[in-house]
Amino acid sequence: MKSILKMGIISALISLLFSCKEQVSSLSEDYYKKSGAIYFIPGGNGFERGSRKTVADAASFSVIKDVYARDKDHLYFMGCPQELVDVKTFQLKNKIPIDQQHVFKFDGFASATSACSQNQLTIIEGADPATYTTLYHQLPALAKDKAHYFYKYQPLHVDYVTFSVVNSNFVKDKNQLSVVTDKGILSLDYKTDHIKALNAVYILLDDKKLLYYEPYQGIGLLEIEIPSSNKIKFLNEKTAIIDQLVVIAGKKFLYPEVDAGSFELLEGSNGKVLWSRDKNHVYYEQQIFSEADPKTFEVLKFAVAKDAKHIFIGNKIFNGPDVKSFKKVDKSRVNHDFEDDLGNKYWYQTNKGQVLLVPVTKK
Repeated sequence: MKSILKMGIISALISLLFSCKEQVSSLSEDYYKKSGAIYFIPGGNGFERGSRKTVADAASFSVIKDVYARDKDHLYFMGCPQELVDVKTFQLKNKIPIDQQHVFKFDGFASATSACSQNQLTIIEGADPATYTTLYHQLPALAKDKAHYFYKYQPLHVDYVTFSVVNSNFVKDKNQLSVVTDKGILSLDYKTDHIKALNAVYILLDDKKLLYYEPYQGIGLLEIEIPSSNKIKFLNEKTAIIDQLVVIAGKKFLYPEVDAGSFELLEGSNGKVLWSRDKNHVYYEQQIFSEADPKTFEVLKFAVAKDAKHIFIGNKIFNGPDVKSFKKVDKSRVNHDFEDDLGNKYWYQTNKGQVLLVPVTKK
């Protein structure tokens, strides 16, 4: 009780402390004047987001936009005077901080409670402030000026005239094809003649080599030689049907005899396929599942499915309920996940990656 009372008193004192503050400008909800001093208070919420009493000269202080402001001597970012910026020539050019000589970036975590040494703009080396512009609509973290391209603020060693973005995973110039990674743009040992972007993640080289980059789980670059590319169809961003070849997340479908013409995804996301089928078979995690009938098969929820004769949890038959009437139910209506017309009810649960249908105990 005493602790709650103490917190309430502290909250009231803080609220009282900033209740008389005056917003400096409509251009920012972060800078306030109180008792002749300038404060940086993010969103005006000092209790939750912290505050900083600045060293700014109140008489000459003015807001530029949002967290940027200036007085006669300094440029302020997050209420902190900036050591590298020329205050007289500073401006925000399409939201990019520049002065007469430099383009600036901020790499850290901005905070009203951290030291001003941690809230400093730094120089993008080699960037021309007059011509620097971002190209985020083409590729996140890509920018250029009159002489260079930059990725994550680092200059790229590419041919400026012929450089272009192929898709979200690849870029090229007349000399090389490169892959876009979280660490930077890395050159690949491929010729750049006849490169075609198939979608946002796949590219085709010389109509016979498929390239895909997977940045997660250490997979990296994947390459597939394809016999032909006359007919290309995408079921989603990562799933392609190229003539008689089914490709998922840069790899051929695990069951090589899958019928590409009738193939369809039934359950899965982000390149992971749980259930799929063609006119001949049902597949669980890309492996043929001969117990399931493709004509009557339906997915009920994630790993739970059924056909005319069986209920399945993954690639195992689940016995007990009435198959014909077994169905998924609306959990906003009842406190279970599945039921049949015989009164059987089940919860859907997982344990160490395994799906379970747990019977609801009757009271």
